Amino acid sequence: MSLYRRGDVWWSRIELDGTVHQFSTKKRNKNEARGVESKRRNELATGVGAAPTLKVFSERFEKSLPARVSKDTLQFYTAHMQPLLDFPAMSSRPLDKINLALVEDFIQHRRKTVGTVTVNHNLRTLRRMLHLAQDWDVISRVPKLKLLTGENQREYVITDDIIEKFAADRTRMGKIVPFLCDTGLRRAEICALTWSAVNLPLHSIEVLKSKTKAGRRRIPLTTRAERILTELLELRKTLAEENPSPYVFTFNGHGITRDWISHAFIRARKRLELPDACVLHSTRHTFCTRLGERGADAFAIQKLAGHSSIVISQRYVHAQGPRLNTAIGLLEPEPVQA
Repeated sequence: MSLYRRGDVWWSRIELDGTVHQFSTKKRNKNEARGVESKRRNELATGVGAAPTLKVFSERFEKSLPARVSKDTLQFYTAHMQPLLDFPAMSSRPLDKINLALVEDFIQHRRKTVGTVTVNHNLRTLRRMLHLAQDWDVISRVPKLKLLTGENQREYVITDDIIEKFAADRTRMGKIVPFLCDTGLRRAEICALTWSAVNLPLHSIEVLKSKTKAGRRRIPLTTRAERILTELLELRKTLAEENPSPYVFTFNGHGITRDWISHAFIRARKRLELPDACVLHSTRHTFCTRLGERGADAFAIQKLAGHSSIVISQRYVHAQGPRLNTAIGLLEPEPVQA
C-alpha cells in the first residue's frame, strides 16, 4: 500500500524506475489523498512536474531571500551558493537526484582549494535550498547532509588581563574590545550603534538593527562600558564639528565598517601577541561565558545576547555545584513567622 498515515495526514510512497518518491499529500481524508497521489503518479510517469535542476532552482531561491533573511544573510547565501553552481555535476542535477554520493564528490572537489569552514558554509547553503524546495513541494525528501568535523567553534574566552591589555592599546580597539566584552554586541551591531540608541541616564543602550528580531534589545551598561561611552561623548563635544557623525564608534569622521573592525582587531591581536584562536567573535563568546559563570540563567543570556533560540544560550549555563544547591534550596519550606 503506497498510502500511509503520519500524524493526522496521509503520506505517499511511490516507487518508479527504481527511484522512491515519498511525500505528504497534506490531506486528512484518505479519498482526497488518493487523488493527490494519483495526480503525482501521472506527473512522474509523464515527466510533468519533474524537479528542476539546482541551477534553475537557484534563481527562484535567490529571488525569495530578500523577504526572508537579513542583508548579511542574503550576502552569505549568495556567496556560498556560487561554488555549488560552479560544480557542473551539482548544478545540472535535478533537485530530487541530489544524493549523499554527489555531495561527497563536491566536498572532495572543494577541499582541494578551501578549508573546512568554507566547505561547511557551502553545505549549509545547499541544505537551506533543499529544505526550501521541500517546503514549496518541489521535492518530497531532503538527504541528511552532515557538516564536516574539525570546524573551529570560536570558543576562545578573553580573560580580564587580556581585556586590560586591549584597554591600554592607544588605538580605537582599546575602547572597542572592552566595550564588546561588556555588551556582547555582534560586529554589525557595534558598527550600527548610534548616539540616539545610547541612554546614559538609564545606563543602557538599545540595539535597533540586528540580524534577527530577537537581536533588537536593551542592554544595561557595566561601569566600564559606561565610562567608555562617556569618554567618547566628551571627545565628540571637544571636537565641536559642524556635522558630527551620528555613530558612536568612528574612523575619519565616519562610522566604522565591518571590514575595518575585523582588520583592526587582527592588527591589535598581533601587537599583543595573542593566539589566532582569539577572533573578534571571541568578545561575544566571552560576554556570554562570563554571564553563565556568574549565575545568569539561560533566559537572561538569551535576552541580553539577542539569541534567536534558547538552545544557543543554554550552552553557556553549566548546572553544577553551587547552582544546583541554590536550585534545591528553593524547595525548602519558608520559615514560619512567629
